[in-house]
Amino acid sequence: MNNIDDTIIILQQLVSTNRTFFICLQNRPRKYMFGTNNYGEITGSLNKADGDPWDVIVPGYHHLDINIKYKLKSIDGIILLNNGNHKLIIDVYTDSVRCSYRYIREEIYRYRRKYSNICRIYGYVILDNNMKSIISKLKSFYGF
Repeated sequence: MNNIDDTIIILQQLVSTNRTFFICLQNRPRKYMFGTNNYGEITGSLNKADGDPWDVIVPGYHHLDINIKYKLKSIDGIILLNNGNHKLIIDVYTDSVRCSYRYIREEIYRYRRKYSNICRIYGYVILDNNMKSIISKLKSFYGF
């Protein structure tokens, strides 16, 4: 199984199972937040590209509390990276108010730009809350 298969499988699991997924946000040095306020991982998941849980960014919020687990609300897209260590763009259930779509989009592209500059790994953003569309674009990215 290759990275595209692994990525499609996790995306399908996140939206099509009755399982509840939780997000733990991390306290990282500012440089390694890559311009996002909320960076973390999906507990109990595994990204085979790096052997760690799947990384997520939760754009559009001021700093959310890192001491609680958040329930996954939706997948809004993905940042595809050449090394396979893709970042999922998600929303979570919270009482905090999310900013405008314009701000969310700016935060996502700032993350990609800073990540690319610091890690020297190119990223391609897919913003779409329709899973079939994300998977179709993902296959296109990989040339399928």
